[in-house]
Amino acid sequence: MDLFKGNKAGALARFRIMANIAGVMSLLLWLVYLPIKLTATNDNVPTLIRLIAVVHGFAYMVYVLVTFNYCFAVRKPLKVAVFYMLAGTFPVASFVADRRAVAEFAALNHK
Repeated sequence: MDLFKGNKAGALARFRIMANIAGVMSLLLWLVYLPIKLTATNDNVPTLIRLIAVVHGFAYMVYVLVTFNYCFAVRKPLKVAVFYMLAGTFPVASFVADRRAVAEFAALNHK
């Protein structure tokens, strides 16, 4: 039973959703959580702000799994798959990876 057969468009859709979620969470982590954490006295950071780091970590784990699924479905080389996975660690890189994946997928389907 081939779980990935004919599921390339679905894998791309899931990748795009998680790339955007990971990108937003990464921006929140870098632009909200870290400045507050680094400037707080006595490690007095509100619980809601600490939740950003937890949600970002969970979202990144899901992003890596979804990225692996997408790269496997469209038969990407390992180097490209690692690039896509690492794109979730930088604030804007996952948005760039999303655009690149859409362009490559469109080119793949027009052949």
